[in-house]
Amino acid sequence: MNQNESSLPWYRQRWLWFVLSVPICSVILSSIMVYVAVVGKDSLVSDNYYKHGMEINQTIEQDQLARELSLTPSLTISADGLASVTFSSGKLTAQPFVTLNILHPTVADKDVKVKLLPTETGYMADIPSELSGRRYVDLYAFDRSWRIREEIYLPLESHILNRPN
Repeated sequence: MNQNESSLPWYRQRWLWFVLSVPICSVILSSIMVYVAVVGKDSLVSDNYYKHGMEINQTIEQDQLARELSLTPSLTISADGLASVTFSSGKLTAQPFVTLNILHPTVADKDVKVKLLPTETGYMADIPSELSGRRYVDLYAFDRSWRIREEIYLPLESHILNRPN
Protein backbone atom coordinates (compact mmCIF):
# COMPACT_ATOMS: atom_id res chain seq x y z
CA MET A 1 0.00 0.00 0.00
CA ASN A 2 1.47 3.33 -0.94
CA GLN A 3 1.11 6.69 0.78
CA ASN A 4 -1.47 7.86 -1.77
CA GLU A 5 -3.91 4.95 -1.05
CA SER A 6 -3.68 5.30 2.72
CA SER A 7 -4.61 8.96 2.57
CA LEU A 8 -7.95 8.22 0.82
CA PRO A 9 -11.13 8.33 2.93
CA TRP A 10 -12.47 4.96 4.14
CA TYR A 11 -15.25 4.74 1.57
CA ARG A 12 -12.75 5.03 -1.29
CA GLN A 13 -10.68 2.03 -0.17
CA ARG A 14 -10.92 -0.85 -2.67
CA TRP A 15 -10.29 -3.65 -0.19
CA LEU A 16 -12.99 -2.45 2.17
CA TRP A 17 -15.64 -2.80 -0.53
CA PHE A 18 -14.18 -6.12 -1.63
CA VAL A 19 -14.52 -7.51 1.89
CA LEU A 20 -17.98 -5.96 2.49
CA SER A 21 -19.40 -7.16 -0.84
CA VAL A 22 -20.08 -10.72 0.47
CA PRO A 23 -22.16 -9.67 3.52
CA ILE A 24 -24.01 -7.00 1.51
CA CYS A 25 -24.95 -9.55 -1.18
CA SER A 26 -26.01 -12.01 1.52
CA VAL A 27 -28.37 -9.47 3.09
CA ILE A 28 -29.90 -8.58 -0.29
CA LEU A 29 -30.42 -12.20 -1.36
CA SER A 30 -31.81 -13.27 2.01
CA SER A 31 -34.27 -10.35 1.87
CA ILE A 32 -35.44 -11.56 -1.55
CA MET A 33 -35.84 -15.12 -0.22
CA VAL A 34 -37.86 -13.93 2.79
CA TYR A 35 -40.13 -11.94 0.45
CA VAL A 36 -40.72 -14.96 -1.80
CA ALA A 37 -41.42 -17.19 1.23
CA VAL A 38 -43.94 -14.76 2.71
CA VAL A 39 -45.72 -13.74 -0.51
CA GLY A 40 -45.55 -17.08 -2.36
CA LYS A 41 -48.13 -19.74 -1.56
CA ASP A 42 -47.47 -23.46 -1.69
CA SER A 43 -50.75 -24.98 -2.81
CA LEU A 44 -49.43 -28.53 -2.53
CA VAL A 45 -49.29 -28.43 1.26
CA SER A 46 -52.58 -29.11 3.00
CA ASP A 47 -53.42 -27.33 6.23
CA ASN A 48 -55.74 -30.13 7.30
CA TYR A 49 -53.62 -33.17 6.50
CA TYR A 50 -55.32 -35.34 9.13
CA LYS A 51 -58.75 -34.87 7.56
CA HIS A 52 -57.37 -35.69 4.10
CA GLY A 53 -55.70 -38.78 5.52
CA MET A 54 -58.99 -40.00 6.97
CA GLU A 55 -60.78 -39.39 3.64
CA ILE A 56 -58.53 -41.88 1.81
CA ASN A 57 -60.79 -44.77 2.85
CA GLN A 58 -63.80 -43.05 1.28
CA THR A 59 -61.99 -42.49 -2.02
CA ILE A 60 -60.84 -46.13 -2.10
CA GLU A 61 -64.46 -47.22 -1.67
CA GLN A 62 -65.53 -44.86 -4.46
CA ASP A 63 -62.90 -46.31 -6.81
CA GLN A 64 -63.95 -49.88 -5.94
CA LEU A 65 -67.62 -49.12 -6.62
CA ALA A 66 -66.74 -47.72 -10.06
CA ARG A 67 -64.89 -50.97 -10.84
CA GLU A 68 -67.78 -53.08 -9.51
CA LEU A 69 -70.21 -51.18 -11.74
CA SER A 70 -67.86 -51.83 -14.71
CA LEU A 71 -67.89 -48.14 -15.64
CA THR A 72 -65.71 -47.40 -18.68
CA PRO A 73 -66.71 -43.94 -19.89
CA SER A 74 -65.24 -42.33 -22.98
CA LEU A 75 -63.94 -38.83 -22.25
CA THR A 76 -63.36 -36.18 -24.92
CA ILE A 77 -61.97 -32.73 -24.16
CA SER A 78 -61.64 -30.65 -27.30
CA ALA A 79 -59.28 -27.74 -27.83
CA ASP A 80 -62.23 -25.32 -28.08
CA GLY A 81 -63.36 -26.09 -24.51
CA LEU A 82 -66.06 -28.74 -24.85
CA ALA A 83 -65.97 -31.76 -22.53
CA SER A 84 -68.12 -34.80 -23.17
CA VAL A 85 -68.46 -38.15 -21.44
CA THR A 86 -70.21 -41.17 -22.92
CA PHE A 87 -70.97 -44.28 -20.87
CA SER A 88 -71.04 -47.21 -23.27
CA SER A 89 -70.91 -50.04 -20.76
CA GLY A 90 -71.54 -50.76 -17.14
CA LYS A 91 -74.44 -50.81 -14.72
CA LEU A 92 -74.89 -47.06 -14.45
CA THR A 93 -78.26 -45.74 -13.40
CA ALA A 94 -79.51 -42.46 -14.83
CA GLN A 95 -77.61 -39.55 -13.33
CA PRO A 96 -78.91 -35.95 -13.19
CA PHE A 97 -75.31 -34.84 -13.76
CA VAL A 98 -71.74 -36.04 -13.31
CA THR A 99 -68.93 -33.92 -11.93
CA LEU A 100 -65.67 -33.58 -13.85
CA ASN A 101 -62.61 -32.27 -12.03
CA ILE A 102 -59.58 -31.51 -14.19
CA LEU A 103 -56.71 -31.07 -11.76
CA HIS A 104 -53.31 -29.56 -12.45
CA PRO A 105 -50.53 -31.65 -10.85
CA THR A 106 -48.88 -28.75 -9.02
CA VAL A 107 -50.91 -25.51 -9.23
CA ALA A 108 -54.33 -25.57 -7.55
CA ASP A 109 -55.35 -22.28 -9.22
CA LYS A 110 -55.35 -24.08 -12.59
CA ASP A 111 -57.89 -26.71 -11.49
CA VAL A 112 -61.23 -26.80 -13.31
CA LYS A 113 -64.42 -28.26 -11.83
CA VAL A 114 -67.55 -28.55 -13.99
CA LYS A 115 -70.88 -30.36 -13.87
CA LEU A 116 -71.60 -32.32 -17.03
CA LEU A 117 -75.29 -32.27 -17.88
CA PRO A 118 -77.07 -35.12 -19.67
CA THR A 119 -77.61 -35.05 -23.44
CA GLU A 120 -78.85 -37.65 -25.93
CA THR A 121 -75.36 -39.12 -26.34
CA GLY A 122 -73.97 -38.74 -22.82
CA TYR A 123 -72.95 -35.79 -20.69
CA MET A 124 -71.53 -32.44 -21.87
CA ALA A 125 -70.30 -29.11 -20.55
CA ASP A 126 -68.19 -26.16 -21.58
CA ILE A 127 -64.86 -25.83 -19.84
CA PRO A 128 -64.21 -22.20 -18.85
CA SER A 129 -60.53 -22.10 -19.72
CA GLU A 130 -58.23 -23.44 -22.38
CA LEU A 131 -56.30 -26.40 -21.01
CA SER A 132 -53.23 -28.20 -22.24
CA GLY A 133 -50.59 -30.52 -20.87
CA ARG A 134 -50.61 -33.12 -18.13
CA ARG A 135 -53.68 -33.22 -15.85
CA TYR A 136 -55.52 -35.55 -13.51
CA VAL A 137 -59.18 -36.22 -14.23
CA ASP A 138 -61.70 -37.09 -11.53
CA LEU A 139 -65.16 -38.14 -12.69
CA TYR A 140 -67.76 -38.36 -9.90
CA ALA A 141 -71.38 -39.43 -9.71
CA PHE A 142 -73.80 -36.69 -8.71
CA ASP A 143 -73.98 -38.13 -5.19
CA ARG A 144 -70.22 -38.85 -5.11
CA SER A 145 -70.90 -42.57 -4.67
CA TRP A 146 -68.26 -43.55 -7.25
CA ARG A 147 -65.14 -41.95 -8.67
CA ILE A 148 -62.91 -42.57 -11.66
CA ARG A 149 -59.44 -41.00 -11.59
CA GLU A 150 -56.80 -41.05 -14.29
CA GLU A 151 -53.87 -39.06 -15.60
CA ILE A 152 -54.33 -37.59 -19.09
CA TYR A 153 -52.63 -35.21 -21.50
CA LEU A 154 -54.73 -32.43 -23.03
CA PRO A 155 -56.19 -31.69 -25.55
CA LEU A 156 -57.83 -35.10 -25.64
CA GLU A 157 -59.64 -36.48 -28.68
CA SER A 158 -61.04 -39.59 -27.04
CA HIS A 159 -59.93 -41.62 -24.05
CA ILE A 160 -61.50 -44.60 -22.30
CA LEU A 161 -61.39 -44.15 -18.52
CA ASN A 162 -61.23 -46.94 -15.93
CA ARG A 163 -60.04 -49.52 -18.43
CA PRO A 164 -59.52 -52.94 -16.79
CA ASN A 165 -55.85 -53.95 -16.50
